[in-house]
Amino acid sequence: MGRFQAGRSHQGWYAVLCLFVSYVLWMWFIKGLGVMLPTLQEQFATQTWLVGWVLSIITAVICITGLLARPLEVMFGTRTVVTVSGFILGVSMVIASFSTSIVMLTSVLALAAGPAVSVVQILTRALLGRCFTTNYGMAVGIGTAGGAVGLITVGPFTQLLLDTYGWGGALLILGGLTMHLGVCGALFRSASTDETNYSYQPVSTGANEEPQVGSSSAEKAGNLKQSSRLGAVKDALGAQMKHFGFSVCFMFSFWITAVPFICNRFVGDQWIIYYVSQAEAKGFSPYDAVTFTTAGGVGNFVSKILLGVIVDKGLLKLRTAIALMITLSSSALLITPWVNSYWLMSVSSVFYYSGRGAGASLNDMYTRELLGPDLLACAFAWMELVTAILSFSLGFFPGWMYDQTGSFDWAFFILGCISALSWMALLMEWVQARCKSQQTA
Repeated sequence: MGRFQAGRSHQGWYAVLCLFVSYVLWMWFIKGLGVMLPTLQEQFATQTWLVGWVLSIITAVICITGLLARPLEVMFGTRTVVTVSGFILGVSMVIASFSTSIVMLTSVLALAAGPAVSVVQILTRALLGRCFTTNYGMAVGIGTAGGAVGLITVGPFTQLLLDTYGWGGALLILGGLTMHLGVCGALFRSASTDETNYSYQPVSTGANEEPQVGSSSAEKAGNLKQSSRLGAVKDALGAQMKHFGFSVCFMFSFWITAVPFICNRFVGDQWIIYYVSQAEAKGFSPYDAVTFTTAGGVGNFVSKILLGVIVDKGLLKLRTAIALMITLSSSALLITPWVNSYWLMSVSSVFYYSGRGAGASLNDMYTRELLGPDLLACAFAWMELVTAILSFSLGFFPGWMYDQTGSFDWAFFILGCISALSWMALLMEWVQARCKSQQTA
């Protein structure tokens, strides 16, 4: 038992490392494309809204393909799936660097890179929930802080690659670095055959027993052969559908935690894609825009780890922390039309991305508290799917508003309103608790 617990502990910290690296590389992937947005617009002679929508489609595919995470884990194991996905992510970015059209670029990144990113993050986040019975907030904070590190480094690094090698060379180098995610997956422990030996015991006949095989049993086997095959197919399909965890969508608790996740993820993706262009539209240089995102990344890194430890120690209640982060991130977006100076841009970036990052980590804790560790993979996957629907349908509107008005200000104001909708989740839970208390009274 002690050996099992030690192995489980090691698996947990390997999962933290893998989640950290996956968030770094995910940010390099998505934010890197956001930094390249003006260059891609000129290269392929398209409008801002179209290129922005293309990036939103890629993020939407990332969300949709998360549904494959749990079935793939059951079929091949976490180690195999994460390792292969890591290498696929890197190879797809290398191939995309040779794209000759915006359609080719979108197809390669959406169909290959998107699923790889999504599957790795969902499986490692679910593994954290199963491995850490204590210090879960700190583990999630450290793992997801990779997004902050990625945000800090991707801006200046991608801009340097763009200035030196162009967008194709930048994608090629980023793709090569991204392949390291596969190495992190290889650190995981394969499923032990010893566990199955405890679960399944061979059934043998006695020494003096002889199996009785008569003509009647042979006839029965022949008659039932067709129906048994059909039943086996039905059972197999039913088992595979069960792995998708569709039943979690009928749980009220799922929607309580899904609302802040969906709002946070959708708004965060749009911020990542359009923030550099928004800063440039206000008259700042590309390097100023990179400085703003770097400041936001530092705030994100500190807030994730700090809030995780504070909530773990019981110094602040989970729901209070979530409410504070929703208010902080929403307010930073709502004041965008009136933020025009260098220092205000830096402060608003820190406020938004600190609240957004800590809110995402706290929502993972919120989800485990409401649904339990066994449903995490399925819950995360279905939340991602709803986010994908929003990205497909609304991912173009910040770029479209810029093309119509010449400014991103009111587009970011609308994003702030969407972010504030996360308050509905806490209100829903409060109403549910009140109804239960009245029924028991």
